[in-house]
Amino acid sequence: MPAVKISKPRDLAVQLLGELLYVERRLHDALLPALVAAVADEELKEALRAHQHETRAHVERAEQAFALLGVKPTSNLSQPLEAAASQHEEGTGAIVNETLADLFHAQAALHVEHLELAAYRTLLPLVPKEAAELLEPSYDEEGNAAKLLVKTIDRLAKAAVQ
Repeated sequence: MPAVKISKPRDLAVQLLGELLYVERRLHDALLPALVAAVADEELKEALRAHQHETRAHVERAEQAFALLGVKPTSNLSQPLEAAASQHEEGTGAIVNETLADLFHAQAALHVEHLELAAYRTLLPLVPKEAAELLEPSYDEEGNAAKLLVKTIDRLAKAAVQ
C-alpha cells in the first residue's frame, strides 16, 4: 500500500485497480509464459495459455476502468504477487518428479487466482457502475480459471499418489 492516506472509497478503488493492473501485466508478460514453458501436463499447459490470452483482455479492461474513473492508468507494485512468484521460483528447482512439479505449478497459479479474485471482489462495489460492468468479465474469468485449476490439481494429485 502507498504511503499516502486512503480516506475515501474512490482512493482505495484507484489503489486496488493499480495493483490489479500490475498483476495482470506481470502475469501476461512474464509469469504465465514462464509457467507455460515449465509445465509438462498438456491440459494444464493449454489452460494456462488460454488464461494468458484472457489476461491480455484483463489488462485492457483495467486500463479502460482507469479512464472511466478519470485517472491515468498507474501500475502499483503488488507485494503479494511478487512474494508468491518468489516462493514459486524457489520451490520449483527442488521438485524432480514431473507430475509433482506440475502440481506445484498449478497450486502456484491457483494462489495467484485467489489474490486476483480478492482484489476484484473488493474493487467492484467501489467503482461506478460502468467500471464495474467493464471489470466483471475479468472477475468471472478469474473464477473460471480458479475452478479449472482446482480440477487440475485434483487430477494431478490423484496421479501423484497412485
